[in-house]
Amino acid sequence: MKGKYLFGILLIIIGAGFLLDEFNVISFGNILNLYWPMILIVVGLIGLLDKKSSKLLNTILIVLGIMLQINKLNIIDVNVFSLIFPLILILIGINILFSKRKSIFHKKRNELIYNSKDSEPNFDKNIDLDNEVDVSAFMSAVETNNRSQQFRGGRTTAIMGSVYIDLRGASLYQDIAELEATVIMGSVEIMVPDNWRVEISGTPLLGAMENKSGYNIDSNSPILRIKGFVLMGSIEVK
Repeated sequence: MKGKYLFGILLIIIGAGFLLDEFNVISFGNILNLYWPMILIVVGLIGLLDKKSSKLLNTILIVLGIMLQINKLNIIDVNVFSLIFPLILILIGINILFSKRKSIFHKKRNELIYNSKDSEPNFDKNIDLDNEVDVSAFMSAVETNNRSQQFRGGRTTAIMGSVYIDLRGASLYQDIAELEATVIMGSVEIMVPDNWRVEISGTPLLGAMENKSGYNIDSNSPILRIKGFVLMGSIEVK
């Protein structure tokens, strides 16, 4: 709630600045041209106050804003753009290392199941029954088939690689779950059941976030919330 109010105040300040510029009180256009990266920093700080917001995404926004502001002010004689990508990788690495969730990276479990339609055995790979997923792919491809009946969400990271998560055999715990997805020059593809409602939010930079799962008008449908950060990559839900 605090983040909502602070974001509203930020918009009021920007609007007031443009209004004062129109009356020639201040040169807000020149000020904004020099200090616009501060907006990213403020948005990131506001996001950190929101318990439901992605801490990783907001930290990346703050670091990105600081780097761009340093470049605007010519504080240091260094090409800050060459530092942004390594810093983002470091932040993601720290986030993975200190994640409290159980990692299933490179985990594969094979089970023999039966298809109810034809009663013939069907061999599925990478079946996972954990209630939370934590899947990472770095210059590789990772695939998991989660069939938890109390799925609570989790996180996934794809850096120059791809992640495929199949949730069509899963059920949401208390009909709601949240999944964080971070993609840098890679892709994350998520398959969901037809009766789920998917809500996607986040920041795509030179990338895409698409929900192709279909529009579900049933307000009582289970909800999967996906919070993403995409840099030159894609998040796709089907």
